[in-house]
Amino acid sequence: MALVSDGLGPVDERRQRVVESVGILDQAHQERLDRITRMATVAFGVPLASITMLDGELVRFPSAIGMEARPMARRDTFCDRSVRIGGSVVSRDTLTDPRFRDLALVHADPPFRFYAAHPLCDPFGNVMGTFCVYDHEPREFDERDQRLLAEMGAWAEVEVLALAEMSRAHDAQVSMLPSAPIDRGSWHVDGICLPALSVGGDYFDYALEDEVLHFGLGDVMGKGTAAALIGAGMRVALRSAHLAVVHGADLGLVLDRLEQGAASDLDRAGSFVTLFEGVVDLTTGNLRYADAGLGLALLVRADGSYEQLSGGDLPIGVMPGSGFHQHERTVEDGDRVLVFSDGVLDLLDDPDDWMPPLAALLHSADDPRDVLGQIMMLAIDRTPVDDVTALVVCRRPAGRSA
Repeated sequence: MALVSDGLGPVDERRQRVVESVGILDQAHQERLDRITRMATVAFGVPLASITMLDGELVRFPSAIGMEARPMARRDTFCDRSVRIGGSVVSRDTLTDPRFRDLALVHADPPFRFYAAHPLCDPFGNVMGTFCVYDHEPREFDERDQRLLAEMGAWAEVEVLALAEMSRAHDAQVSMLPSAPIDRGSWHVDGICLPALSVGGDYFDYALEDEVLHFGLGDVMGKGTAAALIGAGMRVALRSAHLAVVHGADLGLVLDRLEQGAASDLDRAGSFVTLFEGVVDLTTGNLRYADAGLGLALLVRADGSYEQLSGGDLPIGVMPGSGFHQHERTVEDGDRVLVFSDGVLDLLDDPDDWMPPLAALLHSADDPRDVLGQIMMLAIDRTPVDDVTALVVCRRPAGRSA
């Protein structure tokens, strides 16, 4: 069969744009892709399998089993040849196959004497790379094997595109979080958000205006992209109310209006949102807050005593029109506030008795940043099944500043 040459023109240029837009080449090892290549070695009884991507003059391996995953010159690879041939390609004995017999890999030690590949395409049919299986010995490859190759190749294609989509969504979600902590006089504000998947429904936010801090944390029922979209909408709506809030707008009324605008969308999505919104006057320490069903906020005093900041209101979208209410406290010198999502509860030995350990953690930390660091380490050690998000607002003791 003659090779179908792409040349160095529009086809290669279009393919390179697709590969760059997919963007998984520079990411860490992808377990989801490795699962496919591992399964392929078992299903076909071969020692080697790979998912390859054409990247300019190189071929890269987002996943490779039984072989090195280092980049290779494109001209030296089976993948480049098979893409130029087009469609699924099978070579039962590469040493006698005029399409491949001149490749160095065919004569390596050990040699690559069998090769089969299925192209990986974007939704518009542009070939990004291949799903491949190899053997060191020639072998037969029947019609059943060819069907299985096509099915596993289609699975690999879906996973590659899904990883790319999740990567872009993750980057977009991260870009919407505050870019840096706030340190203003004796006050410090910071947060972390660790999605269980690439993206999640948790978010936190904060902003400072005229010495008034507006902060909040939300948790959308569910995980993944759908929850992230709802969370992004909530965050944008609350940001649009920022100036009104810092200038005295009642937080209960703000959440009432937020629910009015979101109720139909939440109903169609079968979802709801738990939310804590707070406003602190940094000159007086006056804290105004509203809690829409989150119930996971602690005010820890300088002497170690603590209280739960909750309001008894339902989550947004559960019973529209039931109303939300504003409450007030005072944050004194040395006091600290922690607001978090229920994913943090997964990190505790007893999730039902969460106040004492978290209050102790908040009170004992020398620096408020240590609180978030310890939560992050727990998340790494215990692998929570839900998103882990936490927000800390601290007022340092009199005479101490950042």
